[in-house]
Amino acid sequence: MPYFSFDKIQIGPIILYVWGAFLALAFLYALFFVLGKAKKEGIDKELIISSFSWLIIGAIIGARLGYVLQFSDYYFSRPVEILKIWQGGMCFHGGLFGLLIAAVIYAKFAKVGSRLFLQIADLAVLAAPISIAIARIGCSLVNDHQGAETSLAWGIVWPDGTIRHPVAEYLIISALILYLILRFLRPKFKQPGQLFIAFLFLYSLSRFFLDFTRSFGTLLSDPRYWGLSTAQWLSLAIILGIMIKKVFFKKRSELSIKY
Repeated sequence: MPYFSFDKIQIGPIILYVWGAFLALAFLYALFFVLGKAKKEGIDKELIISSFSWLIIGAIIGARLGYVLQFSDYYFSRPVEILKIWQGGMCFHGGLFGLLIAAVIYAKFAKVGSRLFLQIADLAVLAAPISIAIARIGCSLVNDHQGAETSLAWGIVWPDGTIRHPVAEYLIISALILYLILRFLRPKFKQPGQLFIAFLFLYSLSRFFLDFTRSFGTLLSDPRYWGLSTAQWLSLAIILGIMIKKVFFKKRSELSIKY
């Protein structure tokens, strides 16, 4: 595939940044999806609407902060650049942690019970894969993810002549597959929160392996530590945390049955 970068549309004095527009569409899709599902499950839509602004703010601050910390030398010497989020530069895991923190704070002040909180979380993660795919379309259009070099026929031919993995396209495809898996698993889960955990596990697993297709050691590449990107280390932490939790509760359940 030929390299291209379509980062903005200018209509007179108005400049529309493509990546930011697709990020906004991703959030809007999630909102309307959850609202539609909440109505069917008897969840108050006003609760969803009132929490939405909190979640967006938490997700954006977390995502931007996570990205800035990865490239701290650049951003700390140019602090004004930190505010230019419409130009891109977000970290998924930072956004996830920021969103969760905002959700917990909101739930505490709104006195949302744990069961209802987990029910809404399950609806949110069912919307998440499509939202991720929409946001990654923006990444694809601006071509801001430099892939590792490859000889595959679908690689992107960059301006320097190297053929690189289409990272954004991989992320879009994996998000769509994740959506189908979650839709299949949902009827099988009876307890609130199980779908949320499944999403965290499956996304982290796919992200861990897909990050090997990203470039390493170039100006545009993500920083790596002991051969792995920050996203891979965070994904590993989530995967191991879920596995340890599952083993711990299984053993505790076995002990309670035995005694």
